[in-house]
Amino acid sequence: MARVPSSHSGSMLRMSIIIPTLDEAENLPHLLPLIPSWVDEIVLVDGYSTDRTIEVARSLRPDVRIVLQEGRGKGAALRTGFAAATGDIVIMLDADSSTDPAELPFFIGALLAGADFAKGTRFVQGGGTTDMPLIRVLGNQVFVLLVRWLFGGSYTDLCYGYNAFWKRAISQLNLDADGFEIETQMNIRALSAGLKVAEVPSFEHERLHGVGKLKTIPDGWRVLKQIVSEYLRHRRRRGTGEPELVSRDDEFAQVMHQLFREGILLRRSREHLSSSQYQLAVEAFKANCQELLALEAVHPDSRQIQDYYLEQSNVCLWSQIAHEEYPPPRS
Repeated sequence: MARVPSSHSGSMLRMSIIIPTLDEAENLPHLLPLIPSWVDEIVLVDGYSTDRTIEVARSLRPDVRIVLQEGRGKGAALRTGFAAATGDIVIMLDADSSTDPAELPFFIGALLAGADFAKGTRFVQGGGTTDMPLIRVLGNQVFVLLVRWLFGGSYTDLCYGYNAFWKRAISQLNLDADGFEIETQMNIRALSAGLKVAEVPSFEHERLHGVGKLKTIPDGWRVLKQIVSEYLRHRRRRGTGEPELVSRDDEFAQVMHQLFREGILLRRSREHLSSSQYQLAVEAFKANCQELLALEAVHPDSRQIQDYYLEQSNVCLWSQIAHEEYPPPRS
C-alpha cells in the first residue's frame, strides 16, 4: 500500500478510518469500495447489528477490522474505534454513505499543512448538504453562535461527523460523550486544548437506505447540554488556575500534572519557608523532574504534553533552571 510521507521526519504515516455501524448492510456497498487502497486501516465499529453488516463489510473489504462497540451510542462507538486505531492519522466516516471518501485528501492535506484537527464544515464555499431539514440547519447555526460566544473560535459548523486528526491529539480531547453530541464535544475540547483546528469544506449526501438514528429534538437537547457542560468545565479550570490532565490514564501526563502542582506550591511558599526547608523542597522537585525526564525518553507524545502544560501555566518545571525560577529565600 502507498504511504503518505511525514513532512517532519521523512517517515511514512499510517492512516486509520473509523466507521461506526448499526444495521448498515445496505449502505456499505456504496461506501467501502470508494475508500482508496492507500488507506492503511479500516476499523468498523459495530453496535451489534442484527442484519448482515459484518458479513457485507468483510465481503467488500477482506482487510477490514471488525471491533465490537463498547457501550451504546455513536460517541461510545467512536471512542471504541479511536482506542483500536493504530494509524498516525485518524479519520471519521459515517456508514450511511453521507460522507464522501473522495474528500479524504483535503482532510489529510490540512493535517500535513500543520493542523492538529481537521473538521468538516457544510457551511462554507465548497461545502453543502442534502441531508439536513431546515430545523436542523437553524439549530446547528444557533449552536455555532453559542460556542463562538462562550469559547471563541470561528467555527461555521458544529454537528458534523467528518473529521480527521493526528492520533496523538486524542489524549488532549479526553472524550467521554456517548451519543451524537460527541462531535460537539470534540470541537469544543479542541478549542479548549489549544489545538490548531482547520475547517475543511465538505458535502454531506443524503442517506441512501434505511432511517437515520439521529433524532432532531432529543439529540439537539443533548448537544445543548454538552455545550453548557463544557462551559461549566471550562470555568472550573480557569478558577483553579490548573490545566486539566491531558489524559487521566497517561503516566507521563500524571507526573507532569504533579510537577505543575508542586511548581505552583514552590512559587507560593518560597517566602514562607526557611532556606533549609526550601532547599529540601527544591531537591524533591528536581528529583521528580528526573523521573519525568526518564519517562520522556520513552513516551511518544512527551513534547506535546510538555508544551501543553508550559504554554498554559507559564511555570518552568525543569531542574536545570529550577533555582532561577524559584530562587532560595533570603536568609
